[in-house]
Amino acid sequence: MSELKKLPNVGKATERDLLAMGYTTVDSLKGKTAEELYAEECALRGFTLDRCQLYLYRALVWWINAENPDPAKSRWWFWKDEFASPSPCGTICAECPSFPSACGGCRKTEGKAPWLTYAGPEACPVYACCVREKGQKHCGGCPALPCERFMKDPAVPDEVNEAHLRQMLKNLKSATEKKE
Repeated sequence: MSELKKLPNVGKATERDLLAMGYTTVDSLKGKTAEELYAEECALRGFTLDRCQLYLYRALVWWINAENPDPAKSRWWFWKDEFASPSPCGTICAECPSFPSACGGCRKTEGKAPWLTYAGPEACPVYACCVREKGQKHCGGCPALPCERFMKDPAVPDEVNEAHLRQMLKNLKSATEKKE
């Protein structure tokens, strides 16, 4: 048994495939994306694998790269497209500290984020505009991005809010380039 088997979601078959692809240590996986690992395994096997394997690799890559990974978030089903793709505001739900314990993701909660308790509105204004009014998956193509609907989380300092906004905009730009 290699050290890979100690990682969440890595059973005998995934360990065997990772070893066959040349990944023998946890460090050898650092810097890889889930999409790269999935593509490599599809090539190794000679056919397109079920997307669940991509979700497993997303959880694995997150675990390896997180500073203090939360074991509750390591379950592969928390890394499905609906949680790993940018939400309307650009947040990656699976990476949010509130997910999954306090929030199931805005697509599941229909924009009822936990921070709304402090901010006032019934639903997130970004979600309401993007999804309910415009029927879009995210705000990536909106010419007004970021607009006044992007609210600050009152539970965190301004510098944290600014860092979050920068990351959300980066996620939206990336999703728009991929045409999600």
